[in-house]
Amino acid sequence: MAETGARMWRAFSPANPVSRLTVGWGCSVTSLMVAQIAMLVWTFQAGGAGLVALYGVATTLPAAAVTPLVTGLAGRVRGDTLLRATALARAVFTALTAGAVAVGLGAAVVVALAAAAAALSGTYRPLQAASLPWLVRTPEELSRANVRATMLENTGGLAGPALGGALVGAASPAVALAGSAALMGLGLAALIGVRTSEQPTVASGDARAGSHFFSDVLTGVRALLRVLRGGGLVVIAFAQTFTRGLLLVLTVVLALDVLGLHPDSIGWLNAMIGLGGLVGGILAGRLLRLARLARSFVLGVALWGVPLAVLGLAPSTPAAFVALFFVGFGNALEDGSMFILIPRLAGPAHAAMALGALEVVVFTGVGLGAVTAPAFVSWPGTTQVLVVAGAVLLVLAVAWTADAVRVDRTTPLPGAELALVQTSPIFAPLPLITVERLVASARREVHPDGTRVIVEGERGDRFYLIEDGTAAVTVHAGPRPAIRRGEGFGEIALLQDVPRTATVIAAGGLTTLSFAREDFLAAVSGNQASLGLARGLAGDRLARDERAAG
Repeated sequence: MAETGARMWRAFSPANPVSRLTVGWGCSVTSLMVAQIAMLVWTFQAGGAGLVALYGVATTLPAAAVTPLVTGLAGRVRGDTLLRATALARAVFTALTAGAVAVGLGAAVVVALAAAAAALSGTYRPLQAASLPWLVRTPEELSRANVRATMLENTGGLAGPALGGALVGAASPAVALAGSAALMGLGLAALIGVRTSEQPTVASGDARAGSHFFSDVLTGVRALLRVLRGGGLVVIAFAQTFTRGLLLVLTVVLALDVLGLHPDSIGWLNAMIGLGGLVGGILAGRLLRLARLARSFVLGVALWGVPLAVLGLAPSTPAAFVALFFVGFGNALEDGSMFILIPRLAGPAHAAMALGALEVVVFTGVGLGAVTAPAFVSWPGTTQVLVVAGAVLLVLAVAWTADAVRVDRTTPLPGAELALVQTSPIFAPLPLITVERLVASARREVHPDGTRVIVEGERGDRFYLIEDGTAAVTVHAGPRPAIRRGEGFGEIALLQDVPRTATVIAAGGLTTLSFAREDFLAAVSGNQASLGLARGLAGDRLARDERAAG
């Protein structure tokens, strides 16, 4: 029990940068949902379903343009810097929206300010997902971090609508919007001190920066299209987010016109999506595994479709609450798998761009769903639309299930090499993304008994890590302690740019992973802790050799 408590504390400790990043995401989602409930109530009261739809379009389609622009900067600006900048801008624009509602400015001004804040809301999750591999050390830690992010997302999806509805009911939409701005401020505070170790890959003064930017965006789009055959992930994501846009309007109409509920019920209905997502996030910790991410994605989409179809066939207040609970459950499973699967398939260099492209699909789908919802309310009707939308999602999930199985079976899983590299003292402090790059660049070499792997006095061009067997070491023909599995050699020549200081010979057969000079130095020099350990090991070995020689 104590060990479990300690693990939970490490996971959510304020000193843990992953925790701070995740808490910031939770504040971001909660703030967004509070603002959304306040604006849904305000727009419906000010202009009916038409203004609600206009608000939905204004807060989604601009985000489809802004998100790839911001995430495309990931090659030039560190992710944590981008996150803090967008969080600050969101807090300011949300506070201005609250002020505009409070003083009675026109709908155009209010919606424009709300749209400015919402346009930046889609940047957090891609930047967070792309930053996490720089802050964790193992695939398991990455999966747990994404599950925690999903849990906090759905906690925000539960608490945000409930808080927004309570503030609207007890005070006013302006007060709710002010609360939303305060929550975004807390999210910004959580990000202070978070620093990812990635460096911009394009210099700010590079004349080719513009071409790099558009190339990166296109590469991200191509990576997203390849996840499932025929662009299946894009097709499904668009259909699901189009349905989400429909729900933005249909939930209001369903609650107030079809079921005749009180306006604050809008918040409680949306809160059920959050509650379902929270439960789904908890179970996702058990369900989500690297070996079945694509299948979890299509299952989550199916769990969106079935309850909506059932609600459309038998509308009632209890059915609405239950259906939206299961929608949230499916959403947690879908999101949790997507934000692990896409970075793995896109690769670290293009993860942010691929996730940014996904957000474009998301906001375009939500915007188009919201703008067409009023027409569907008129014909064929709210309940009929729910049936059709649910059925379409279910059909799409079934259609791509076989390909999801193929993706899961053919996507390489982290092997023993990753664990071996992480046991090396030199590489232990490195983030997961750097270790995965090292493993990808490694060359496995088998050395028969008696083979001289490196020779004293020769130029060094590789670092070696022993995977199996034992190696004998000599310096000036004098023996030194043998080295075994998990230990490395060859770092002195690389770090100090000197000839080899020892001869290493396979004793009884030896298998190594070797890393080229440039790959080794790039990984180690980019992390101060790793560089210090490497230099310390080299210094200890040289000092030991000097003592032996004396």
